[in-house]
Amino acid sequence: MEFEVLGPLRVVDGGVDHEIRRGIPRVLLTALAIRAPEMVNASTLMELAWGDDQPRNPANALQIQISYLRKALTTGGADGVQPIVTRPGGYALEVDVDDVDALRFEALVEATVPIELVETQLDALEGLRALDEALALWRGDALEDVRDHPFATGTAARLDEMRWGACEQRCDTLLALGRHMEAIGGLTSLVSEQPLRERFHEQLILALYRSGRQADALRAYESARMILVDELGLDPGPALQQLERDVLAQEPSLDWQPLAGPASDTTVPTAVWRQNFVPAPVTGLIGREEELQRVGELLDRSRLVTLTGPGGAGKTRLAIDLAGQAQTEGSVLYVDFSPIDLAELVGPTVAAALGTTIGPGDDPVEVVASSLATEQGLLVVDTCEHVLPGVAALVSAVLRRAPAVRVLATSRRPLAVAGETAWPVPPLGVAAPDTESFEVLAAAPAVQLFCERAQAVRPDFELNRDNAADVANICLALDGLPLAIELAAARADVLTPDATLERLHDRFDLLVEGAADAAERQQTLRGAIDWSVDLLTAEQRRFFARLGSFSGGFDLEAVEYVASEADEDALALLSALVRHSMVVPDGPGRHRLLDTVRAYAEELLAGLDADATRRRHAEFFTGLAERLERVIRGPDQAQALRRLRADIPNLRAAIEWSLAVGDLDLAARLAGSLAWFWILDGRLDVADRHLRRAATIGGVPPAIRAKVLGGYALLAAGLGNLDEALTAARSGTDQAREAGDDTAIGFGLNATAVALWALGDLDAAAVAHDEAIDRYVAAGDAWGEAVCRVLRARTALDAHDPEGEDRLRDALLAARRCGDAHVEGIALGLLAEAEGRQGRTDAAVATAAESLRLHESIGYTEGTVASLRVLARLHRDAGEPAAAHEVLLRSLRLAWKMQHLAAICESLEELARLAMDSGDPERARVLLVVAEAERLRHDLPLRSQDQPQIDELRAALEEGEGRFRLPVPELSETVSTVLR
Repeated sequence: MEFEVLGPLRVVDGGVDHEIRRGIPRVLLTALAIRAPEMVNASTLMELAWGDDQPRNPANALQIQISYLRKALTTGGADGVQPIVTRPGGYALEVDVDDVDALRFEALVEATVPIELVETQLDALEGLRALDEALALWRGDALEDVRDHPFATGTAARLDEMRWGACEQRCDTLLALGRHMEAIGGLTSLVSEQPLRERFHEQLILALYRSGRQADALRAYESARMILVDELGLDPGPALQQLERDVLAQEPSLDWQPLAGPASDTTVPTAVWRQNFVPAPVTGLIGREEELQRVGELLDRSRLVTLTGPGGAGKTRLAIDLAGQAQTEGSVLYVDFSPIDLAELVGPTVAAALGTTIGPGDDPVEVVASSLATEQGLLVVDTCEHVLPGVAALVSAVLRRAPAVRVLATSRRPLAVAGETAWPVPPLGVAAPDTESFEVLAAAPAVQLFCERAQAVRPDFELNRDNAADVANICLALDGLPLAIELAAARADVLTPDATLERLHDRFDLLVEGAADAAERQQTLRGAIDWSVDLLTAEQRRFFARLGSFSGGFDLEAVEYVASEADEDALALLSALVRHSMVVPDGPGRHRLLDTVRAYAEELLAGLDADATRRRHAEFFTGLAERLERVIRGPDQAQALRRLRADIPNLRAAIEWSLAVGDLDLAARLAGSLAWFWILDGRLDVADRHLRRAATIGGVPPAIRAKVLGGYALLAAGLGNLDEALTAARSGTDQAREAGDDTAIGFGLNATAVALWALGDLDAAAVAHDEAIDRYVAAGDAWGEAVCRVLRARTALDAHDPEGEDRLRDALLAARRCGDAHVEGIALGLLAEAEGRQGRTDAAVATAAESLRLHESIGYTEGTVASLRVLARLHRDAGEPAAAHEVLLRSLRLAWKMQHLAAICESLEELARLAMDSGDPERARVLLVVAEAERLRHDLPLRSQDQPQIDELRAALEEGEGRFRLPVPELSETVSTVLR
């Protein structure tokens, strides 16, 4: 049984930890351990446990505590052996000195020969091994659990002093052996931990000088001088000042003098793996069960797995937990490279962690690889990106020379070593705030992490239905990056989630309070990205900054136009940023910057050439929209729609920038080219915001303005603003006539006809469509002709024109010729209605289903809503109310999402008819009243063919009730109730 007090108290028996309660039990056990195997008086133990606040019967209380400790330490069941024994007058921990780490540490250090008395290299190597073994026992502060107790203060201080003295002696030994570069790695950390200890500064200066780095040695002296002056108000001591003078003079006495004996052993000593040399996590790992399993499987198949990802993705934490799991299976060594800054220090750092000796002239990498040749276990190398060449060389050698050793690395870019499996660490899962239930939001790993860290600074923090969406939005805005989420949660003691969300536009100033014991790069969000950007070349940094002009994803074509200069290789630069984890995949052939990384790039861009880059961005996406405007009206429609949908954030950003800088021609061109896409895609809110602004732009060419006004007219009609739609459509038609462009005239007339049809003026709509068809035929525009023929047939059917069905069949042929799935879908929807009126229900259902399939295949939401409504009517007429109700709910949900008021009203009216059929007149009355109120508010007339059914419903309701109940419920409240 081993007792460890050089850190938090730990009792280990055969690899199994014995849990000891905090408080008095740990005080008593620590007091017995540091005096083992000597007896400690019972009165002394009582004083240590309770001080002046003694219990009524302290002897009995002590016996109770000792009894607990004996049970906690017993091995082999109730009759097993336990180490606390009773002696006359007190108790003792009856164990060997080597079983208590503090006592073993003292024994090892005291047995080490001072370096000034060492005469041979073999003696120095023996001393180094003993010191490495002694220092490896430390896991934290001495007597960490009881350090503030008076009895432990002196002992802890003595052990601390011995520790730093042992570190000094170890560095002296390395310097005596000529292992100067290895000494630099350790001394860099020691100087940081003990900045006022002049001896460490002296050793670092000497190691740098002997490594041929005189300038660095002098800088190290100046750094030491400034620290001592700032902290103590004192100049360096005589020894340190003399050392500076000797370095300046290049005194021969500073040169290394080899010790007597062979330079090194004839064989490389086998490494002694340090068991349990893995940092202990201080918080639970959240939401990484799948990742742990996946990487574990990769390690079973591949001897080198590198966890990659941007700063703050959680690579190190995942590696630590994987290493902890591996400890139960064999030897594990964890090496953190963050303290070093030179690739040549990688080998010495790993060798030091292994306890492997490197002689003068030896290659540290080969020594490490040879020492592991017969070993079996897992080598974890953490934070490799800044010393990548050194890590790659070491790992490659280990893989070649040590076939039973596996390597797990963490790096912001792959090591590029043969046999490597690079696995990007994914962000934590984030639920969509606007679509998920509270239970789903609460179960999202990113949300759970936020809550746990928030409760650490504000114990009463609780996730509830009021703040869950805000927390989810915070996690979404921070890309699910664990570090960013933890930094945001750390503000919970001052800011509510909604306040934190509002301030994320200044995320680099907001997210700055990481754990004090974390690495500097992990204490602020900016620091995490600074670390990555500092690893880029000047050309890569400039290219990265220009990527900040993109919103959302991008492909190589866009990157070449926007972000790279004429003589730059955009593919090579993009590939480099992907390997640095600065750019992440965003679908086939596309990439993007995480939002936080993009915010950083935007800051860099502001100091570079932001205006010129953003102009190239706007020009590229305007050209893209113009190029795809006609493609989305033909057989390649689906592919073009996917491309435009992928670039919606970029298209919106391009319009916003163009309007902001006053480039109205560019803004109008882009808005006009996107008008049909926005309507086809169901993004009426986005279209309204941008097309409304673009419609006010004057001074642009008539053809461009005609396109904008025509698009805005179709949009306004969809939103129910029919008078506004008619005005815009007629104005657009006038502009098109001025330009003499038949296609533009046809587009304007079509928009005019749509508005007139919605207003119920079927005759005028027919006249406008007839001229539109003529204009499109004259222009040779098959798509425009097909659209107008289909809508002209709709008007004829609504007007009960005997030629309506013939028109519709001709229109369907024209739609199929042009290859536009959405136009064909509209025609099939009209045909299904006609077949239904003729009693051909089976054929009508099949036709409506095909219409729905076509609309869904291209994501045409408005058409999907219309087809669903036709299907619902057919189900109702066929006596299938349940099927009709289910289809109508889906139709209403989509209509509400796109805020298509006419479609919302039609869905509510159909649901009212179903409610009346099912014997629920009260529900039918509410739905009908809300729909009628909305039609009245926005002047939305009923389709003529729907009027008879609605009149029949109203009459039935008035006959049963006599009047409609007031007040009228709100539309949003009604829709929400129905959809629930």
